[in-house]
Amino acid sequence: MNWLKKIGIVFIELAIIAGLLLFIGNKKGFQLPSQIIPALQEIALETKTQLEKENVINQFPELQNPVSREFNWEYKGVRYTLTEKLYQSVYEYYKAQPKSFSYIGEPEPDWEDGYYGMFLTRNENDKSVANLAAKLQDLGRQHKLTDDQIVDLTLAFVQAIKYDDAKAKNILAQTGSETILYPYETLFQQSGVCSDKSLLAVALLREMGYGAAIFAYEQDNHMAIGIACPKNLSTYDSGYCYAETTSVGNKIGIIPSFDSVSNKAVGVNELTALDSTQAQQAVLQQLTQVTIYQQTLGRQYSGIIETRKIIAEIDSLKKTIATILPELQTQKKTITKQENKLQDMKSQLESYQNGQSIEKYNELVKEYNNFLESYKKNVKKYNEKVALYNKATARYNILIKQ
Repeated sequence: MNWLKKIGIVFIELAIIAGLLLFIGNKKGFQLPSQIIPALQEIALETKTQLEKENVINQFPELQNPVSREFNWEYKGVRYTLTEKLYQSVYEYYKAQPKSFSYIGEPEPDWEDGYYGMFLTRNENDKSVANLAAKLQDLGRQHKLTDDQIVDLTLAFVQAIKYDDAKAKNILAQTGSETILYPYETLFQQSGVCSDKSLLAVALLREMGYGAAIFAYEQDNHMAIGIACPKNLSTYDSGYCYAETTSVGNKIGIIPSFDSVSNKAVGVNELTALDSTQAQQAVLQQLTQVTIYQQTLGRQYSGIIETRKIIAEIDSLKKTIATILPELQTQKKTITKQENKLQDMKSQLESYQNGQSIEKYNELVKEYNNFLESYKKNVKKYNEKVALYNKATARYNILIKQ
C-alpha cells in the first residue's frame, strides 16, 4: 500500500505543476512550453529578491549611532527626569517596518486587532521598552510610590511627550501621508499623536505585567488606552479603565472633554486658560462610540477605587464647562464687535465736535449712550458667566490633581 500512496502523491504534485504551467502560459499568452521555462525562472528570481528584501527589513540591526534623549515630566508636584540612550540604526529599522496591514482576499473580521498588534510586536533583540519600563518602576520605588502610583507615573511620562500638532492637522485634513509610529519611533522623536502615544503606553504597561487594551474612537479620530481594573469600576463595563495619553494631568478612569479642533483631550492647564486663543477657539465635546482592541489580561490597577469617588463630580463639572465655554465664546465675539462699534462712534462724535456739527453730534450722542448701555449689560452677563466658568474649572483642577 505504501507504493500506491507514493504514486498518488507524485500524481498530485504533477497536477499542481501542470496547473501552474498552464496558469503562467494563459497569463503571459505563451503558446510553446519553451516560453514558459524562462517565465518560471523570472518568477523564481523575483520571489528570491523579495525574500531577500524582507530578510533585510526583518533583521534587527547592530546598535549604531547612539543618541541621548532626555524626558522631563511631573507627577504629584515632583519633577522627574529620565535619560535614555537610543540608536539611529534601530530607529531606521522601525521606520522601514510595515505601516499598513496586508491580507489576501476578504479581510478577517478582527483584522484591525491584528493591525494594532503589529505595532506592539517587537523584535526579540529589542530591549528598549522593557528597559524603560524597568527604569520607570525603579524611579517610582526610589520615591516610595505604590504600584498603582507607578502606573500613574508611567502615564504621566507618556502624557508629557510632546503632542505632534502638525501631524494631527494632516490626519484631520486626510492627506494620507501620515502613519502610526512604533513605540521606539515615538521615543526617538519625542513626539506623537494619540495613536503613537497610546501604543507606547500599552507597550510599557504590558512590560510591567498589567492587562491593557486600546480604546479607538474612530468617529472622533481619537485613541486612548484601557488599563485592567476591577470590572465593576471599569469604563464601559469593559474590565479596563480609560487612560488619556495626549494631555497632561488627566487621571485614570476619567474620560476628559475632547477638543475637536486640536484633536486631543483637554488637559488641566487648558481648562484655566479662558482668555487664551486656544480656549477661545476650542470646540469641546464628549467622545462617542468606542471599539476596544488588543485586550490582554494581567495585573489590575486598583487606584480607580479612590478615583471613583470623585468621578461623578468631575463628570458634572465637565458638562458645565463644555456648556459654558461656547456661550462665552459667542458672547466674547458680540462684545468685541460692540467695542469696535463704540470706538467708531466715539471717533465720529469727536469729528462732529471738532467740525461744530452740533445737531449731528447731539443725535449721535443719544444713539451712543443707548448702545453703551446695551454693551455694559452684555459685559455684566459675560463676567457673571466667566465667574461660573472659573469656579467650575478651579474645582475641576483641584479634583483631577488629587
